Amino acid sequence: MVKQENTGNIETLLIGSLAGALSSTATFPLEVARKHMQVGAVIGRVVYKNRLHALICILEKEGLAGWYRGIGPSCLKLVPAAGISFMCYEACKTILSENNNEEA
Repeated sequence: MVKQENTGNIETLLIGSLAGALSSTATFPLEVARKHMQVGAVIGRVVYKNRLHALICILEKEGLAGWYRGIGPSCLKLVPAAGISFMCYEACKTILSENNNEEA
């Protein structure tokens, strides 16, 4: 039998928040490229051919910092949401698992 350690809600919240921060940081350049492409479409001119072209153009114009412009406010929204979602998922999984064990 495998020994399971129970992780508390605070630890689960922090782990989920860290996962949210890491995933947001990894994918943020794609979000920046998408937003640049949307703004170009609203203005009525096609600036970029595709997402890769947008990423290259942003990198050439603004440097690496251009890929991460606006990540602070995005993380303020996403990190707590990811932590709370992860914590709720784990809590529901524990509750359902306990109920399943009681019925058996």
